[in-house]
Amino acid sequence: MSGGQPYWYNLTTQSVLRADQRPSEDTIGPFGSAAEAEESPAVLVEYARAWLESEESEPFRALAEGDDGTDPA
Repeated sequence: MSGGQPYWYNLTTQSVLRADQRPSEDTIGPFGSAAEAEESPAVLVEYARAWLESEESEPFRALAEGDDGTDPA
């Protein structure tokens, strides 16, 4: 992030916030520009999909599917 004012993305309101607006627990960031903050949900989905397809997620997929011998409910 360059020395400019950081931006945040509010996941609840789906809006970009400036740094002078207090980020809440519903925000992600900081981002270096408003455009970067605006694109952040799509980037997060892309990263999540890549992670789910990786070997690193294997133990977590087994837990989510209940394959660890426990009842997921």
